[in-house]
Order: sequence, then C-alpha cells, then structure tokens
Amino acid sequence: MTACLNNLSALAIVLSALELGSSKFFKEAAAATEAAVATEAAAAVATEAAAATEAPGTRSYHCRYQVLEAAAAAAAAAATEAAATTEAPDSFTDELQTTLEQFYDALYFIFVMDSIGETPSQTPSTEPTPSTSNSQNQPLTRGKTDPAWSHCREDSVSNKKVKCLVCIHCGKRIRGGGINRFKQHLAGVKGETAPCPKVDEQIRFEMLENLKAVESKKRSLKERSRGSDLYGQDLRQHEEEVYMQDAEDIQEIQPPPTTEVSKGKKVLQQHKKGKTIGTFFMPRATPGGQPSIKSVMQSKEAKEKVDMAVAKWMIDASIPFNAANSAYYQIMFDAACSFGAGYKAPNFYDLRGYLLTKNVEQVKNFVNSFRTTWKETGCTIMADGWTDQQRRTLINFLAYCPRGTVFLKSVDASDASKTAEMLYKLFREVVLFVGVQNVVHFVTDNAANYVAAGRLLEREFPTLYWSPCAAHCLNLMLHDMGKLDEVSKVVGHASKITKYIYNHCYPLHLMRKHTGGREIIRPAPTRFATNFIALQSILVQKDALRAMVTSKEWTLSAYAKESKAKKFVDLVLDSIFWKECAIIVQLTEPLVRVLRIVDSDERPAMGYLYAAMHRAREELLRRFTRKKKAVDPYLRIIDSRWDSQLHKNLHAAGYWLNPAYQYNSLDLEKHRHATSGLLDVIERYSYANPDLMSNLTGEMRLFRKAEGDFGRVSAIRDRDVMLPDEWWTCYGSTAPNLQKLAIRVLSQTCSASGCERNWSLFEHIHSKKRNRLEHQRLNDLVYVHYNLRLQQR
Repeated sequence: MTACLNNLSALAIVLSALELGSSKFFKEAAAATEAAVATEAAAAVATEAAAATEAPGTRSYHCRYQVLEAAAAAAAAAATEAAATTEAPDSFTDELQTTLEQFYDALYFIFVMDSIGETPSQTPSTEPTPSTSNSQNQPLTRGKTDPAWSHCREDSVSNKKVKCLVCIHCGKRIRGGGINRFKQHLAGVKGETAPCPKVDEQIRFEMLENLKAVESKKRSLKERSRGSDLYGQDLRQHEEEVYMQDAEDIQEIQPPPTTEVSKGKKVLQQHKKGKTIGTFFMPRATPGGQPSIKSVMQSKEAKEKVDMAVAKWMIDASIPFNAANSAYYQIMFDAACSFGAGYKAPNFYDLRGYLLTKNVEQVKNFVNSFRTTWKETGCTIMADGWTDQQRRTLINFLAYCPRGTVFLKSVDASDASKTAEMLYKLFREVVLFVGVQNVVHFVTDNAANYVAAGRLLEREFPTLYWSPCAAHCLNLMLHDMGKLDEVSKVVGHASKITKYIYNHCYPLHLMRKHTGGREIIRPAPTRFATNFIALQSILVQKDALRAMVTSKEWTLSAYAKESKAKKFVDLVLDSIFWKECAIIVQLTEPLVRVLRIVDSDERPAMGYLYAAMHRAREELLRRFTRKKKAVDPYLRIIDSRWDSQLHKNLHAAGYWLNPAYQYNSLDLEKHRHATSGLLDVIERYSYANPDLMSNLTGEMRLFRKAEGDFGRVSAIRDRDVMLPDEWWTCYGSTAPNLQKLAIRVLSQTCSASGCERNWSLFEHIHSKKRNRLEHQRLNDLVYVHYNLRLQQR
C-alpha cells in the first residue's frame, strides 16, 4: 500500500510540475510524499518533471511527453496495487480515478499543442524510448514517427553546429525548416525549397497528401479555438447529460456557452469534441503496438464481449472470416474507438449512398496520380466485354502501365448493337479521357467488330497502335490444334480418367494418397489452353495413377468390381494413350510457355512476345527433327494466326529495342525484318516532325554499336538482368530521343488478361444475392474495390 501511494504521489508531482492541474488531491499527495521517504522511482520521475519545466523549445515539449509516458506506467502500477489490496479505502480508489482523469486531460493538452504548431517542428534524437524498468537511468526521448524521415538523413554543416537534412534520392541538403520543409521537397511544393527530381511518384503523392492533411488539421483547430472551458462546471454537466442519453438519440454535441478562458483550454475542449489522439499519432492497436492504459485495465470479459459482438455480426451477415485480413479491418475499429462512446454506425442508405460516393471521389484522386506515370511511360488501354446474370452486356476499360493496372470504368452496352462504329465511339471517348499523348497501345478482343473499331481508332490517332489480345490469339491457336483428330482423341481419353476420379469419393482418396496430395487439372470446355495444361498435369502423375489401379487397396475395394471401374482401369493402363499424350505435350508446351509470358502481370510483355513466338516455333522443329510431317500441321496453325492476326510492328520494335536480344548477333541476323517494324513505329511516333525522325534513326546506330553509356560494364552486365524499360532509363541518356521512345514501347502489355481477371471481381460483387444492382452502383463498387487493392500493393 505504501509503494502504491508513492507511485501515486510521484504522478501528482509530475502533473503539478507541468502546471496541468492543481486539484486538492495533488496538493495532498505532494505533501504526503514530502513527509514520506521518497522511493527511487518517485525521485527519478520528479527529476524528469523538473527538467521538463526548465528545458526550452523542442526538448521541453518532448521531455513532457516522455515524463507523462513514465507517469502512465506509475499510474497503472498504482491501479494494480489498489485492485489487489483488499484493505484499500474507498477514498483511495476515488483519488486514483481522479488522477487518471487528470493524466488523460494533460496528454490531450500536449497532443493539441503539438498539432497547432505550439512546439518547434524540429524532431528530437532518434534514440529509442526506454522502457519503464530502465527509465530511471536513461534519458527519455521521442522517436521520429513522420514518414518523411525514412527518405533523409541528418548531417552537420561544416564549421557550424547547425544540422541539415540530406535527401537520399537526389542528395540535396536542406538547412532549416525541419522535417516539414523537407517534406515539401519530396512533395514537389514550390516556394520554400526546390522539388526532388528523382523521388518516386508514389512517394511524392504520399508526401503531398500528408502535407494537405496537416494543413487541414491546423486550420480546423484554429477555427475551433473559440470553444469553452475544458474544466468548466457547465461543460462537465453537459457531457454527463449527453452520456446518459440513449445511444440512438445521440446527435452532434454543441458545447454550452461558458466564460472566457485561455487559448490552450479552448483548443483542448474543441479537440476532445472533434479530434482524437488517433488523428495526430499512429494507431496504438496495430500488431505489436503498445496498448493504451485504459485497454490494459479492461478485464478479459470486457474484451471478449466486444469480440463476440464482432463475430456475431460477421456470422449473421455471412461475411467470410478472411475479411479480417483486410488492411482496413483494424483501421475501422481504431476510428470507431477514437470517436468515443455513442458512435452510431452508418445505415444501409448511408453506405450505398453518400459514403460510396465519397469513396469513389477519394479513389479518383489516387487514379489521377497515375497520369504523371502515363506521361512518361505511356499506357495500354484494355477493353473486353462480358454478360452478367441479368444478361446485360458490359464492357470493361482498364489502363496498364508498369506501376499497375487501373480500372477506368464499365459501360453498359445492352441498349445498342455492338457495331464497329459504336465500339469506335466508346474507344475514342476513353482515349480522350486518358489523354491521346498518354496512350501508346489499345488492346481488345479478336472479334471482327473489335478489329474494325481498332482500325478506325488508328486512323484517327496516328501515334496510337491497336492490336488484338495476344492471350486470346494464343488460345485460338490451341483451339485450332485441339480440332486435330489425334489431339481431340487424347484430350477425350484424359477427360474420362479425370471425370471418373473426381466423381467418386474412394478413387479420389486413393489418387490423392498416391500423388502425395497433388491434384490433376481437369480439361475445360471453354478454355482451350486448359486442355493442354491438363494433359501436362496428368502426364506428370502417370506412375502414380498406374500404381493406384494396381494396388491392393484398389483391387480389394468394392469399386474394382464395377463395370465403370474396369473401363477406368483400362484407360489408365493404356500405354498407347500415354505415348500419344507425351507427344502432344511436347508439341504444345512451347506455346503454353508463351501464353504464360503474355498472361503475366509481373513484367511488361511487349519486349518479349516477338522473340518468344519465334523461339517456340524453333523449339518445335528441334524436338521433331526426324518427324517433320508430324509437326507440320501445328506449324501451319501457328504461322496462320501469327501472320494474319497477332504480328504487329509494335511487337517487332519491342524485340529490336530489348537489349537482351539486340546484342545477340545470331538472333538479330535471323530477324532482320524487325528493323522495318521499328522504322514504321518511328515514322508514326515522329508524325509530321522530320527533325525528330532524323534524330531517332541516328541514335539507332549508337544503340546498335553500344556507344556511350550503352557500352558501360554495368550496362553490359544488366542487359539480361534488368527489365528492358528500366535498363533504358538507366543507360539510355546517350540517345535521349530513342530512350523516350524505347521506354514508351517496352512499358506496354500485349494482352487484355487484366480485363478477364476483373470479371471475377464483377461476379463476386454481382452475385445471386445482389443481382439487382443497377449498373452505376455496380461500376462504383468495382471501381473502388479494384483500385483500393492496387493502392495496397
């Protein structure tokens, strides 16, 4: 009980020294401490409090903050002691509660003073904050929490004690102004410092948003500084009356008129009404974060009651439990807790109305930040159609660049015939929205109306290239191969095996046991590439399937005696099938490999498609050197689709500009005509500008002969390591005009697979339970959902 009183008295001394309270209890506690023998903890905390009152500027403020942190630990210890002591009088419990209330008020005061600029902007030392156990021996300091600190380092000016901040991106030294001025340097805000020329666009956007948020908080607090006395009797009575109201009747709290008070108390009162600790500091409920004193003192039963309420809501609303993995899950509860008691959640109409609209507006700001990237690298617009459960025809539009794929919009084309002219008008509208100067490539389906619309688009915008979806063209190649008799026979044979296994429980159990839990991909009727990937999958499990049907577990089971099972065993043990399956896999595997290249979002495929197709063709000839007649039908299918549909000059230009292929003399000699494709791209790129065309053709020679930066040791080493567009960014300064063109060409994709992946999101949102969603709300939901996922990457 004595130690508890000492801790309580130490806290009273701290608060008194900081001039944040002067209640009767503080004076009594201070007198009790002076009379008693002060413990080491009380003496250490009192010393820090005295230093806080004398330290000017930044040190004073941060010392106050850390002293209060230490006092919080002392108060928590006192609370624990009081709870464990059965002999503690009621007056002691009341005094403890009063002390904790005063502590929270003091902490609010310091937070608000920091937010409105009452404290210096300079950030203190980066030494870690000591724990409660060693706070007696080490000075208490505050860490750097501003996100801009991760982009700079501190340095001292020569012959002076003044410190400056050095940008880790461009090396610029910024003297004075603190972290806020450096943040303006990163955000590109002109006036006080020069913008950083090398910082990433995402970082620039984050810093700019951070500056806007800080300015908004300052303006809001200054406007609200006309409030009333925080410690006034009228306000306390008003808060008690509001707290006692029913939760459904709680409205916006209007502060009652009070007498004139000091500026700090005015701001504090308004801060408690409209702002919270979470507004100015990082959330404390993050994994590994330090919990608040109030949450630590809560019982397990109280926390379990809250957890049960959340779980009950998720179960009742049929929300998947993995929704708790969302980045916004904990943020939601942090925001609700920071609001305080009486928060009323938005209803059905609010969520589907103005809150959805506000989210759309916020996401639009994020999408607009991509325009700077599009201006440098260009972008590929992808368009694809889909029919939903209400038989509406929807067309998705997405914009691809190396930074990510952005969902632009979805158009309901159910009320019009999808003619080439109608599609052309839709495509033109999207190109103008993104910006003609930002669009390099337009990818659509391979249907006749889309092809005609793409050609009309190229005619109006000479610098824009249209091409069919490469993934769709490769699927059509595999579809044509699937029509061959020998292929359809083998695919049908494999389909019978997989259907029997997956339609019977015990055979499926035995199959998983013999394959070590691995599954067999089943052929699909609509995805032609899946049939050949299924053949690869079943061929890998050839030995496991044979071992399964010859094992004692199978032969002694009741299934083995059925007629269907006997046919299944014959299919598995058919050696001719396995031989033909291996041949077809060898014939189609190179083409499936190309499909994986163009269907991936990991890197832009424009610089790889041309070489990948020709290498796939050469691989087929190499594998079947002695059986040319067997491979001829497959080669004719590949050549027909490549020459008539897929091959474009933009693909040839991507091949020629890729440093991984440019300096391979043997490959480049085989594909001399790729140079003609590049020249065609140059002519259209330098439309009506003969000087630019001459500069581009002249710089081609520098790149070809590896002169200037192209011939550096690091450039030669990175030809096969770096992505081609990044390689040109690093080493293309010798040929600035060709560098700009190469980056715009090599940063593009070749397929509209992003649209097809987006349809799964439409199906998830537009489910059977929500199939009455009107198109605009469906578009808004997908727009926010898709682009928020991109923002989290």
